[in-house]
Amino acid sequence: MNRRQASRPRSFSAGATLDRNADADFTVPLWSETRWHCCWSVEAGAGIYIHTGRFRKDLDMWWAHIAAYLPDGVLAVDRFWFRNVSPAGLDSQNLSLTISESGWHSRFDGVCELTSTAALSAASRGCAGPTAGVRWQVTATAAAPVWDVYSSTDREQDFASMLHIQQAATTEGTLWVDGVEYPLHGVGFKDHSSGARTFGAWHGHRFMIALMPRWVVHAFTVFRDDRTAAEPIGLVMEDGVTTAITQFEAPRLSDATGAPVDNVMVVDGPSGPMTLNASIIHALPITITEDGDNYNGVDWQVSSDPMVMVEGIVALTTADGERGVGFLERSARQSTLPRPQGA
Repeated sequence: MNRRQASRPRSFSAGATLDRNADADFTVPLWSETRWHCCWSVEAGAGIYIHTGRFRKDLDMWWAHIAAYLPDGVLAVDRFWFRNVSPAGLDSQNLSLTISESGWHSRFDGVCELTSTAALSAASRGCAGPTAGVRWQVTATAAAPVWDVYSSTDREQDFASMLHIQQAATTEGTLWVDGVEYPLHGVGFKDHSSGARTFGAWHGHRFMIALMPRWVVHAFTVFRDDRTAAEPIGLVMEDGVTTAITQFEAPRLSDATGAPVDNVMVVDGPSGPMTLNASIIHALPITITEDGDNYNGVDWQVSSDPMVMVEGIVALTTADGERGVGFLERSARQSTLPRPQGA
């Protein structure tokens, strides 16, 4: 579908299908597969983050770096590897992710390092103390249809040359950290990518999934130089109708904690571009290297210049007072960000 065709509203009537894992392609250089799942409870001020994928040097081995978003800027993080034989999602001794036609379910039972957004902006963490027992059980139910990036553009995406889909959901469940219970009645998000994966041409990007009371928006744009962003890709979904976005503007990432925290954003809504007040509620800094390493925090000692991404939970308010919650991810080359004291 070309860009002109994608810009017309269309009704969504296709039935849901099971989001299965890809068949590993050992013949394609830089081939990869990743899954990301996240949820946030406004009531509890807490949520979970799961980012997992195939180890580039052994595609039958999967990595995972996970986090629990906790009140007052606290994070509990871990990073580990495992063999995954699940045909749809993942299954390890500590972490499972079960994919269904209506959404997904995850459980975790393990130990994480307690840290913070500020500490992760200064160093990579997830294998030191202090530690805490962390468990969760969460079920996400689709709030809108899946968006397939390749239904909106013919241009091959360098971060996922074969497949990239994403979806918003509502969630129910519980998170426990050192015996403290946090209800996970809230919103959820996911994406799934496969194919050749490289960030070599990137200077940064912005990506958002937002769940508003009446509509859902998916928005994505990449900076391929230090000045201009590419044309945005995405959809607004409302009452079974999808409309391609034409605008997605937000301040660039200015440091590894996720600043600026308070943003004025322009993104399409059901009736066209609108201004949103966007405030970062919580933020998880991560790093993705060109070698395919994905980890929590920022390692300022690496010799390369990787992409630093801040995985932000964002509160959104429209001009007429409508409120929603989104996931806002922004990135920049590590060399362009200020190094925190003590890094």
